Amino acid sequence: MNTEKNTNLPLIIWVSSLLILLFILVLVGGATRITDSGLSITEWEVLIGILPPLSESSWIIEFEKYKKIPEYILVNSSMTLSEFKVIYLWEWGHRLLARLVGLVCVIPLIIFYFMKKLSKPVIRRSVLISILIGIQGYIGWYMVQSGLTQRVDVSQYRLSIHLLMAFIIIYNTLMLLFEVTNIKLINTNGTRPIWFSFFSIIVFVQIFSGGLMSGLDAGLVYPTWPLMGLSIVPSDYWIPQIEIYNLFENRSNVQFNHRTLGYLILLLGLLNVYLSRNNYFMLKVSLLTLLLIFIQIALGIFTIILMVPWETALLHQFFSLLVFSSITFSLYLSRFGK
Repeated sequence: MNTEKNTNLPLIIWVSSLLILLFILVLVGGATRITDSGLSITEWEVLIGILPPLSESSWIIEFEKYKKIPEYILVNSSMTLSEFKVIYLWEWGHRLLARLVGLVCVIPLIIFYFMKKLSKPVIRRSVLISILIGIQGYIGWYMVQSGLTQRVDVSQYRLSIHLLMAFIIIYNTLMLLFEVTNIKLINTNGTRPIWFSFFSIIVFVQIFSGGLMSGLDAGLVYPTWPLMGLSIVPSDYWIPQIEIYNLFENRSNVQFNHRTLGYLILLLGLLNVYLSRNNYFMLKVSLLTLLLIFIQIALGIFTIILMVPWETALLHQFFSLLVFSSITFSLYLSRFGK
């Protein structure tokens, strides 16, 4: 592989900055979920919500709003104002970062467009990312709404869609970064675009599964490994009364499926190394991907065994971003590398 002398440095800096912010946003979102902070702000104020409460009276008003929702009434009724400030600031920080991501995406795009710095493919991809970020903002509020009336938590379905959309945005941002960097693969033997597309789809399915895990707190059900309780398949894997909804609402089922998909991705990682053996650079990328998958699975095991401490849970999420980026890079080289 080589990269031609690059005249797109401003574009590279722009897209790299956007990608870093997206990574941080996903991790802060994970922390917001782990700390049960996501329902602390009960309204969506696009402009006014940029600033947190700046006076004690403003904090009390926000706390009174929170006291009206089921999460406070049924779970956090003993919460103090100082404790509320902690969860509020997590959610506020997540929303502030989301706004910043939108600005960092759109404002440079407009500037570069009028400076005629963008090719048509880059314009199309950038506009798509901007639209997806806007949709993601709506999905985020749609998710929060699910926990404000009849539930003490957000819907696991909406949380999973929110997480999946975040990775779809990151996927397109990675592709945009590779495009503006002008990466070229000299030897295209063994690139196998169909294979890497399949690999990527399985990873997307696992991401959705991870959203279900988080939304249902399914990691707390069986804190054992390699068995789930006393068996490989938990005894309550399938509850006949709820039928197909076991896949989305049965915590034991969701944890088992997430584990199984992790093992499948490990096997695909091993197969990926074998299939890439005839291309030296792709082989190196495949070996890196396999290493990241090993670390990711190990962190997942520790997260389960230790009853989901925030440190390992966030590391698990961080390495999911690295695994995803590595596989996306391989997909890009197989489809677009020249």
